[in-house]
Amino acid sequence: MIKAGILLFFSFAFLMTDSSQAQVFTGGSVGVHYSRGYYIEASPIIGYRMGIVDVGISPFFSYREYRDRDNRYSYGNRIFTQVSPVPQVFGHAEFEMTNIEHGGERKWITGLPVGAGYRYGLGSRSEAYGMVLYDLLLDDDSPVENPIVRGGVIYRF
Repeated sequence: MIKAGILLFFSFAFLMTDSSQAQVFTGGSVGVHYSRGYYIEASPIIGYRMGIVDVGISPFFSYREYRDRDNRYSYGNRIFTQVSPVPQVFGHAEFEMTNIEHGGERKWITGLPVGAGYRYGLGSRSEAYGMVLYDLLLDDDSPVENPIVRGGVIYRF
């Protein structure tokens, strides 16, 4: 986990050395899902855009209410990248680590959601977006289910 953080830090430092087309952005997203109960998630975002590529991190907190078992809180962090071949359309991939409650104890699980999304400009520096993802490593104990639907707002500095 520490090695991933060090790698992310140096990746950001390298990307920030060329600021001619670079932009820092921040914002947040919300995810909601309903199946055998409901799932809700909130996550702030901080990232960096260079050309058509965005990279960033997004810690998150979620709550899952099940109809047939105990409710669960979970939290974690994501490292993501987005590529925008067309200004409003983007491909999205992320690696996430989620801390969940399982059998009265907490454990870490990993995920690899990938998918696509659409951005809509709200002004010169802000955008709303929505995306649909599919977790390629979906753990049996994961609080999310495929497909994953998320939306949010970002502001570019």
